[in-house]
Amino acid sequence: MAKEVLARKRAEAAEGRYSTPAKKPSPLFEDIAAEYLQYYQANRRPRSVERHQMAFQALKPFFAGHRLADISPFLIEKYKRSRKEQGRSEVTINRELAFLKNLFTMAMTWGKASENPVKQVRFFREDNGRTRFLTDEEEARLLACCSPSLRPLVITALHTGFRKSELLSLTWQDVDFQRRMITVRASYAKNGETRSIPMTVTVTTTLRALKGEGEPSVSVFRTHEGTPYRHIAKVFGAACRRAGLTDVTFHDLRHTFASRLVMAGVDLPTVQALMGHKTIAMTMRYTHLAPGHKRTAIAVLDRVQEKVPAIFTTEREETGRKSS
Repeated sequence: MAKEVLARKRAEAAEGRYSTPAKKPSPLFEDIAAEYLQYYQANRRPRSVERHQMAFQALKPFFAGHRLADISPFLIEKYKRSRKEQGRSEVTINRELAFLKNLFTMAMTWGKASENPVKQVRFFREDNGRTRFLTDEEEARLLACCSPSLRPLVITALHTGFRKSELLSLTWQDVDFQRRMITVRASYAKNGETRSIPMTVTVTTTLRALKGEGEPSVSVFRTHEGTPYRHIAKVFGAACRRAGLTDVTFHDLRHTFASRLVMAGVDLPTVQALMGHKTIAMTMRYTHLAPGHKRTAIAVLDRVQEKVPAIFTTEREETGRKSS
């Protein structure tokens, strides 16, 4: 039967009557991206979905109208260059490329793409060892320049080490004044695990003054207009500029929390637990602290030397007299 079908197709081809089956056109970038975002929203945490949506909004103007089959490594390199010219950071561009790479991977799983061109594109190298932290004087200047609505958020960040997304997810049901504990729920924690830490006196006082008559489901940190904070980069950046602080991001408040614990002599496993790090390797970056603190640590050797028994000096003197 197969031979008969082959003979018939050959005859049709010879007579010019045979045509190959029409292939479905490759889907448009914006169409498959919409499907991918729906899938992602159903399977991931809200904060991760928000980052993906931001990446899509950045990619859409450049790739809209392109079919997946037409998106090449060369075209993606052009996108990288255009984003750099717009002044976007290398970290931001990497996150956008990661979204595009994941989109192609899922499109291949769904049978909508045959290859992933992003795999042939080199991502920017990121410096993940950055540990900028505030001095006491810098903290005082920053807090003095924060608006009344931003100041409680900054204070809580400095005293809990919570990530920005974790802080903005907090509602009053996550704050236990009786036990003086504050909790990040698993759905908003980066490592997917619920984390509770004790509140300092400063945080307790700050949040008590902020609470008022807030309901349990109400967001803890709200703008001067009474709406929950969603994006704080602009207001925080403005406060830093007024305070004369350069090269400071909101995430550096988390670095400040961890660095101060380490400089105060808190053991690394405890710092790891408070920070919510999956591995101790992430916590190890905070052992690289300010030179002043290292000098204080090294000074311990001098104090030890002062306690060395005088017998060793006496023995050296006795040996010298015998040799003479």
